[in-house]
Formats: sequence, C-alpha cells, structure tokens
Amino acid sequence: MTIRLQTWLNETIPINFNHFAWEERKLSDIADRFDNLRVPITASDRKPGDTPYYGANGIQDYVEGFTHNGEFILVAEDGANDLKNYPVQYVNGKVWVNNHAHVLQGKKTITDNKFLMNAIKNFNIEPFLVGGGRAKLNADVMMKLNILLPTFVEQEKIGSLFSLLDKTIALHQRELF
Repeated sequence: MTIRLQTWLNETIPINFNHFAWEERKLSDIADRFDNLRVPITASDRKPGDTPYYGANGIQDYVEGFTHNGEFILVAEDGANDLKNYPVQYVNGKVWVNNHAHVLQGKKTITDNKFLMNAIKNFNIEPFLVGGGRAKLNADVMMKLNILLPTFVEQEKIGSLFSLLDKTIALHQRELF
C-alpha cells in the first residue's frame, strides 16, 4: 500500500507501507533513560527564563538553565492527569525536566525518537501503573515494556508522517480559533 500525503507546506510525499517488517523489542534494548539528570525545583526557587520546565503533564513554567539538551521523549512518572491518554511528549533542544517525568532517548540507528514517542503514546500503560491515589509508572517496569519496531529507515518514514500530521492538525486548530 502506498499513500500520498499532501503536507501543510503543499508538498506531496509518497509513503510505501508494503514491506514493513516489525519486531517486538524491550524498551531497554531500544532506548536509554536519562532520569539521573532530572532536577526538581520549587516554584519559589525557579529563576524566570526561556527554557521550558517540564513535569508529568507537560510544560509547567519557563526557567533559566537546563537539565537536558537534545532530542528526548518525556513519559509521565507520576501525577499524570489522564491515565487513558497517558502523557508522552517529544522535546528537542534545551529543557529542564523535574522528577515527575521519565526522560528517554532512542538508541542511535536503532530507534527514531518521533516514532518512539508515537509508539509509547499509543501503548496502553494503565495496567503497568502502581500506587493508590497517585498512579506511578516505575522506571524498571517501563523499561521492560515491549514495543513493536520496524527497521530504523521505516521508523524515520513513519515518524515523519506523524510529525507532518501533527503539524497539519495544529495548523487547522489555529485556523479554527
């Protein structure tokens, strides 16, 4: 099956899905975790700046400094506001991440970060959460999750497709409001 995607930049991109071969891999085999670099700071101790300060549910503030610089996937550890649509975000550049979000990065030439973000976002995480009132996604449990993965080249194509779709949706949403 080949689809042609008309992008918001008026480009046409053919994408062939005929020969995708998927294999199941543990998250620990395809991504590295950078939780050790997270630094929580209270609102009163934050210095205003241009760097997004991320928690479990996304940007909470803008601060001076950063904890991570690069392309990462943030997955809520605890405090997620929606367990059905579990908070998973793609970030690129300098960010400050507190201790309520796990920080993942796909291993080079094995996992495309945009593809990984969509794979995790569409994974049913709810059965793996622990805790009573405040559900938590334990790091060890998360890293044992099995993710279906095509080849790296195919991931890049799929990741690009989803990125274009996200941009198109965002453009149409801006036009509506």
